[in-house]
Amino acid sequence: MPLITLDPTDEGTSTGFALAPRPASLHGQTLGIVANGLGLSELFFDALAEQLTKWDGIAATEKVVKPSVAVPPWPAQWEQITGSATVAITGFGGCGSCSTRSMRDALDLEVAGIPAVCIVHTALVPAVRALARLAGVPDYPIVEVGYPLNPTAMWTHDEANELAGQVLDGVRARLTA
Repeated sequence: MPLITLDPTDEGTSTGFALAPRPASLHGQTLGIVANGLGLSELFFDALAEQLTKWDGIAATEKVVKPSVAVPPWPAQWEQITGSATVAITGFGGCGSCSTRSMRDALDLEVAGIPAVCIVHTALVPAVRALARLAGVPDYPIVEVGYPLNPTAMWTHDEANELAGQVLDGVRARLTA
């Protein structure tokens, strides 16, 4: 039986993937959060949702925490997010399987018509970019979290709040037209 592999460094891409249309602003939007539960990343997502609500007028937030970092949301969670979110964020990616799964979650949201952004640690950007290339969107919008913040999201409440402030502009830019 032949073994078929994919080379993530191959520059060839698939075609036909289109990003969901971006709204002009986040005002009045419902923010979907697909958190993978890595470390204490929920603190960060909660802080980011608070800041987007305060500064951008997000009308509501719908958050799901997946049962594991490397799996998709349960079907009921997927229905919950796709049934109410008008924009979404996924992550946190600080390890290989959780980063690429978070990217896949973002791509799946795009296919469902929901503009999304994947939040990933700098250490795992190459893996996420490889998946995006394979999906045909090599320039897919991501937001990077760099050092000195821990890639496994073991942050204090203060660090999570600070990080939310640091990525706020990037998230806003990638979710809007």
